[in-house]
Amino acid sequence: MNTEALSAYLQIHLSLKRSLDDKTMMNDRMCKIIRVLQKIIEKSIFLTKSLNRARDFWNQSCFKVVMKSRRLRIIWKTQGTLEAWNEYLKHNDHKNKIIQQTKCAHFRTQMHELSEALKSIWRFAKWARIESQLSKKLSQFSSLKRSDIDHMITTFEEKIEILREKFFLSSS
Repeated sequence: MNTEALSAYLQIHLSLKRSLDDKTMMNDRMCKIIRVLQKIIEKSIFLTKSLNRARDFWNQSCFKVVMKSRRLRIIWKTQGTLEAWNEYLKHNDHKNKIIQQTKCAHFRTQMHELSEALKSIWRFAKWARIESQLSKKLSQFSSLKRSDIDHMITTFEEKIEILREKFFLSSS
């Protein structure tokens, strides 16, 4: 911002040399100052409506590949050659890849920031999901039945004994 130009503009448009004797003069001066500041703001700030396609992930590289893709499409439409069409398709695939990579990187960055924030709800959600915070469950093993015994074996020690006999050679 050019402060010298701003002060020169204010001095030209605001006659600050006269003294303020009563309330009406002060009110008039304030109204004039407000009008001048509004004009300065209107001239210096572009008031644009945001685009429907504007997204957080969009950056300069996305813009460049989209613009090149548009140029290649125009070239294909004017020339109508197979080479121009193939070049357009090749670059269009490249454009889609760049935009997808940018989206993924932005999403990962957002997730990282949310998970690292001290007062974030994501830390609590992560803590709630981790099973290490909970007591360990004993592993369940279904009941076994031996061919020479009629009843089902349900105790842990008996199951161990049956499996040892079946899968491990006896040391004796």
